[in-house]
Amino acid sequence: MDKPNLDKDKKLIIDTLRKLKSEKDLNNFLDDLLTEEEILDLAQRIKIGKLILDGKSYDEISEKIGTSTSTVSKIGQILKYGKGGLEKTLGKHKK
Repeated sequence: MDKPNLDKDKKLIIDTLRKLKSEKDLNNFLDDLLTEEEILDLAQRIKIGKLILDGKSYDEISEKIGTSTSTVSKIGQILKYGKGGLEKTLGKHKK
């Protein structure tokens, strides 16, 4: 078995996602690969990112999403110090 390699494994994921040409294909891929909990966790991160970029406070977001402010803060740190992928994907810019 190959040892984990972050760069190679990220490339594998990227190459695999690029092959998915339709929303149906992507939906089926997510259903096959991820558990319901993993899908909900990923969606929660995206929702939090959108709300932060919309200028909502961490307390507002925590209450609306039903998560801790610590979780909201983690996504805030990604938006502040990350590589910009989440922000670009959401099509928004920090206020």
